[in-house]
Amino acid sequence: MDEVNEPAERERPQALAPADEAMLARAQTLREITDAALRDVAQLYPADDHGSVLRDALFLQGLAERLVDQAVVAERERGASWTDIGHAASSSRQSAHERWNTTVGAWVLMQRRRTGIGRGPADPATHACDLDEWYEDLVGEQRAVSTLLSSLGDEAARAEGETRRAEARHLHDRAEELRKEIDAAYSAAMAATGTPAAREKREMWAAKHLARAAIYERLATVEEPLAPEHRRRAATQRSLAQDIARDRAPQSLPADDGTRQQVHAAYLELSDAERRGSKRAVAALLTERLNGVGADSVRKHLDAVIEAERTSYVLDITACSDPDTAQATATSLLQDYAPNTNFWRSQSHRLLSRYLMAAALDDADAATLHTWITHPDNRRPVELLRSGPMPEWADEVEEILSSHRKTRDNVLLVLQSVLQARVPPFKRSSR
Repeated sequence: MDEVNEPAERERPQALAPADEAMLARAQTLREITDAALRDVAQLYPADDHGSVLRDALFLQGLAERLVDQAVVAERERGASWTDIGHAASSSRQSAHERWNTTVGAWVLMQRRRTGIGRGPADPATHACDLDEWYEDLVGEQRAVSTLLSSLGDEAARAEGETRRAEARHLHDRAEELRKEIDAAYSAAMAATGTPAAREKREMWAAKHLARAAIYERLATVEEPLAPEHRRRAATQRSLAQDIARDRAPQSLPADDGTRQQVHAAYLELSDAERRGSKRAVAALLTERLNGVGADSVRKHLDAVIEAERTSYVLDITACSDPDTAQATATSLLQDYAPNTNFWRSQSHRLLSRYLMAAALDDADAATLHTWITHPDNRRPVELLRSGPMPEWADEVEEILSSHRKTRDNVLLVLQSVLQARVPPFKRSSR
């Protein structure tokens, strides 16, 4: 930290406990609604200023919508479940979660403290004092707002809130580091397939997922409003680790004189285009590259090598209900298959990761996923994403599918090729 910024960092006022920060933000919005409503009661609108009455009403409506969002955040900070919030809103738990989970997520992302230029002083004590004075002038009651904020005079509670915020930042940073380490561990495990180091590499890969699960479990404790989401992510990471540990694909090549391992290693070095050739052409290429291994030996082992490689990837669609896992899975599936330009790579990755999440939300299998990709007019994936944890992903899918037909078809063709090449054979679904 440089000397210019250091004093400003020291002078930054300490936030209240998260629950009090939420209530203070709510009180500020209630003040703005009250002031706006009182102003509008006696507002004189010129006869030629058409639309001004409606504009003022819509301004109040916007404040009211902000108040509702803040009320949900405050309820989550007070320990209310999504079922409680659903009952209060006369809706289901799922509907409440779909409507406000993004709002709660944004609050947590902002470290569970008040934000917004012009919405009260940064120092919570000064802000509470201003609101107290406003309320006293209006109603006559003293310290009406301050008395509701228990951590205002409790230094220990405020310090604990700051400690939790700092720990949450550290945990999120570590989760991101582990995501990158998982990608590297996956690559190492795939490269070691068919070698003596395969088991060790898979165990390291699984261990990274378990480490990430532990991070999310701790986040569920320090970021209570998102506890269900963090626990779900932890369960997803544990499930991935278990699937990796159970998979025996790297050991599916029986011990022999070493020829099969040589064929397998050479097969992994083939380009995507070379692997898509006929089996006879692939065998001829491998024979050329393997000095001392005859064509008969290559053909003898090639079927087993291709089958082992096809089944070595574990596609866990259920885990893709987590956005991070859906994107990581799409990255893994698309390696070696996405086109070599940033545009096509980005479009293919975006659509596949969104389809993977939709399939997870629908408890669908690989066959259903394939059906959606081959029938882009099917609205089911968009509907699922619209009501899921990432509703904005529905818009992205529609954007890609409504693009120029040639662009859309090229992206879909890539995804079809990926599923056929990386996912073991499956029965066609009628869904």
